[in-house]
Amino acid sequence: MCFTTGNSYSWEKVLVPDSVDKKTKSPWNFFESFEKRKEGRLRINKNKFTINDKGTGLKPFIIHKETDGNKYLAVTVKHGWNHDPYMKKGRETERAEFQTCKKALDKEMWISFKKRLPQDFTHIDDRLMFFQFKNQIKKGGKSPLLGIRYYKNGNQLKIGGDTGGNASKNFRQKGSAMSSSEVREEKYIHRIGAKYKNKGGDWFVRWEKDREDDKNKDRDDLRFTTNNASVTPLGEWSTYKIGIYNTRGKDGFVKVYKDNELMFDYKGITYDWSGPYDETCIRVGAYRDSGKQFGIEYSDQTIHFDDFIVVSDENTLDQLIRKNENPRGPKNFISR
Repeated sequence: MCFTTGNSYSWEKVLVPDSVDKKTKSPWNFFESFEKRKEGRLRINKNKFTINDKGTGLKPFIIHKETDGNKYLAVTVKHGWNHDPYMKKGRETERAEFQTCKKALDKEMWISFKKRLPQDFTHIDDRLMFFQFKNQIKKGGKSPLLGIRYYKNGNQLKIGGDTGGNASKNFRQKGSAMSSSEVREEKYIHRIGAKYKNKGGDWFVRWEKDREDDKNKDRDDLRFTTNNASVTPLGEWSTYKIGIYNTRGKDGFVKVYKDNELMFDYKGITYDWSGPYDETCIRVGAYRDSGKQFGIEYSDQTIHFDDFIVVSDENTLDQLIRKNENPRGPKNFISR
C-alpha cells in the first residue's frame, strides 16, 4: 500500500494495487487526515472535494487541534442553514456536508471515516443523517443508496436507502406528482434498510427491509443485519467502514461496519434508476429536517470527523485504517 503527497490541502493519493480490476476500480483513491491543514476555517480544492452549499458557504466547517496534536474537522448545522430551495413548504431541511462527486457506476468503493459526537452534543427527536452515498440522476432527486441516520433523540439508528426507482418524482420536492400510494410502491420495490434501537448501550436490530420484500422482524431469518454493535458514548471516536459495489447487476453489495462490527451486509442490485445517470456523491456531515415544520428551532449540532478515506479495495482500506490507529480510535480493526 502506497500513497503520495504534494499539495497544501493534505489530500493524499492512494495507489491502486495491480490485483484490482481496472474496470471496476473506484474513481476515488485518496486519504484525507486533515493533519496538514491550518486551524480555523476549512479550505477546499474543488478538484478534490467540495461542500454541499445552499448559501451558507464554509461557515459550518472548522479545523481544530486536540491536545495531543491531532487535527480534525468540526461540522456544525444550525437552524435555517443550507435549506434546499426545491423542497416543498413543510419539508424544510438544514445541512452542513462536505462531499466528493464523480461518475461511479459499475465501480467498487471502500470508504472509511472517524466520527465523534462531542460530550455536549444534543440529539433531536427527528432525523439526523451523517453519511450519504447518493447516485444523482439528471432532473431528478431521490434518497441515497446508503444513508446512516439517527432518530428518536439518538436512540434509533437507520441504515439504508433506495436502490432505484423513478428519479423524476419525489414527494419531498416542489412540483412532484408522486402520490402516497406511489411512494409506498417505490419503497416496497426498491428500498433496502435496517433499523437499530439503543438498548442498554448496544444497537439491537428491530427490522430489516430487502428489495421487493416487507420489513422482516423475524430474529431467526435476518438476512443482512446483526445485533452486536455497541453505541459509542459522547466524546469518543468511532470508525465506520463501508463497502459498495454500485451496479445494475445482482452481484452488487453494500456493507457497513462500525468499530469492526458488521451492521449491514446487503447483496443484490444497487442501481436501478430510471432517467439519465449524472454522477455519484459521497457526503459526510450533518443533514436534518428543520424544526421550522413544527414552529420550533432545533439546537445547533456539531459532529467531528477525521481520516476520510476512499479506495478501490478492502485490503488497502484496512491497511490505511491500521496505519492510523491510535488511542482515540478502535484497536485491531481487521477485515472479515
